[in-house]
Amino acid sequence: MAEADPMTTPREALLDYTALPTFTPDAAVLEEHKIVSLDSRDIRSRPFNLMRTKFTKQLYAHNLRMVGITSPAPTAGKSCLSLNLAGAIARLNDTPVLLVDLDLRRGSIAQDLGLEVQRGIGDFLEGKVGSIRDIAIRTEEFPLAILPTMPVSGDSSSLLASENYAELMRQLRAEAEKSIVLVDLPPVFANDDTMLTMEQLDAYLMVVHSGKTTERQLRDSMEMLRPAPCIGTVLNRYKGGLADSYGYTSSKTYSRYYD
Repeated sequence: MAEADPMTTPREALLDYTALPTFTPDAAVLEEHKIVSLDSRDIRSRPFNLMRTKFTKQLYAHNLRMVGITSPAPTAGKSCLSLNLAGAIARLNDTPVLLVDLDLRRGSIAQDLGLEVQRGIGDFLEGKVGSIRDIAIRTEEFPLAILPTMPVSGDSSSLLASENYAELMRQLRAEAEKSIVLVDLPPVFANDDTMLTMEQLDAYLMVVHSGKTTERQLRDSMEMLRPAPCIGTVLNRYKGGLADSYGYTSSKTYSRYYD
């Protein structure tokens, strides 16, 4: 009899969302970092609600549970988009969302939420903690849990090649049985971390910086991530004209999804 693959063998989820420590995001911090999707009354959350609908349809149609979010180069706004998309999905309250910050060198999810992090993904990968429940924290109002990170010292790629990383992926895959797992990844051209991580994810969403990301950067990024499927691109920081009625602060954010 063939031996079961430990990376694919089903495991019991570790996170009890009702038992996780909670936090209430500070409104001023959210405003500073343009995190708007947690407030349904904020008109700027509407583009993320539209994105949420298209995105979740893709997930359920193709049975996708773990999706990375990346960009070809830095400053495209991928972490801001990751948080806003995660918040928009969690606000429906029907499926928990786990947002994982795997940008090990320049993670910003905790900062964007105003969290003072004592332990993070780096501690897990370095063997200082053995369960994601030891570092997870949940928003008080919605079923949105965060696995934060602090910048790691040394070679992040070696951490992603370790048994601790394999265990992290096993635990995240178990959580994906009941949650939507979104993984904020480094930019593709920053290092090889995103290529290493994508081997364990189901698909990715590509964030394109309007006016700065070139066609060649986008094409080369997608080629580097093959065979992982791209379920969509998001044109971010597009400065529309006076006729644009759907704005995200001074930008228009929209998504285009591939078949």
